[in-house]
Amino acid sequence: MRNFRLKKSLSSIVLVIFFSLKSFAWGPEGHTMVVEIAMNFLKDDVKKNIQSYLGDMTLAEVANWMDSVRSNSDYDFQKPWHYIDFAKGKSYEPSTDENIVNRLIITFNELRHKNVLCNDQVKRDLLILLHLMGDLHQPLHTGYDDDLGGNRVQIQYEFTKTNLHHFWDEDIIDSGKISTQSCLQLYQTLNPATFDTIEGIHFASWMEQGRLLLDSVYSFPGFILDENYFKWSKMVVEKQLLLAGLRLAAVLDKLFYIPAPVINTAALTSQYENGIDAADAVKNAGKIVTVCSRVFGIRNSDKVSMLNLGAKYPNSTLTVVIFAKDRINFKGNVEELFADKNICVTGKVQLFNGKAEIVITKPEDIELK
Repeated sequence: MRNFRLKKSLSSIVLVIFFSLKSFAWGPEGHTMVVEIAMNFLKDDVKKNIQSYLGDMTLAEVANWMDSVRSNSDYDFQKPWHYIDFAKGKSYEPSTDENIVNRLIITFNELRHKNVLCNDQVKRDLLILLHLMGDLHQPLHTGYDDDLGGNRVQIQYEFTKTNLHHFWDEDIIDSGKISTQSCLQLYQTLNPATFDTIEGIHFASWMEQGRLLLDSVYSFPGFILDENYFKWSKMVVEKQLLLAGLRLAAVLDKLFYIPAPVINTAALTSQYENGIDAADAVKNAGKIVTVCSRVFGIRNSDKVSMLNLGAKYPNSTLTVVIFAKDRINFKGNVEELFADKNICVTGKVQLFNGKAEIVITKPEDIELK
């Protein structure tokens, strides 16, 4: 055990030296934060699915794998994947070049067909995705080619002299004491609509949003950065780390979520004494019945969660209602428990604005199938 700990300590020292000599997006702490943030928003079964490929690697190890192998010349072919640089004032033009946008698109498409890949290939693609989603949200990894994404721009902040790229990679995080917790606290203060995370996967658009920050990133006199610049840059970095984590979670959910299998709900419902089809719920108003259906969507608010049965909203034929005061009775988030799952729900059908609904107060009223 002591030898193992000694080896781990020596490995950590080597990594510290390695990272101090090279400039990487966010540095090891920032990349780890992105993955940690994503894990906070993933469904439990998605986490388990991902972990089955990653084995016993820690979040820090998987988040920084692409940087940790840079010292190995066998991986030199991956170096262009970390960034995309083009001239100021130019618009992004799709190409076949080796860059971060193209590599993310390739990796995403490969993982969409992971069932025909060997486990080692899925693991490698996962390691690439987990890292590059962090790189994509560091503005200077989508920077200008004439200064190598800020690497040639010398700056000073307080008593530290470095280059602009490194300042954005690591110094802002270190000096600003940015953490996973501070990013998650920021999330609580912002309108979720602020974050474009779920409506499609758009790597090029996400890259272009980062480019829009560059005018402000370069907005400082001389080469000395003042306190106002630092306060602004800290706010941007915190938000970009959060945004990277949220978008990474959305990508992983899309790639690794396994919905419940399609089942014959009519046959399942027929096994219950008072079983009815969801389409017949309105006709059974006032009766205690059992309905089996796939959950086609969940609408949440501070006051209520509504599960759509029979079809997607607004065409659902029955709504299962769980009021906020009763959600505490359920072990876990309602979305994670029931989204895209097959359920049988038992309760009294009532009408609300002409639509059928069943209000439930305890988990025993819903069976997962």
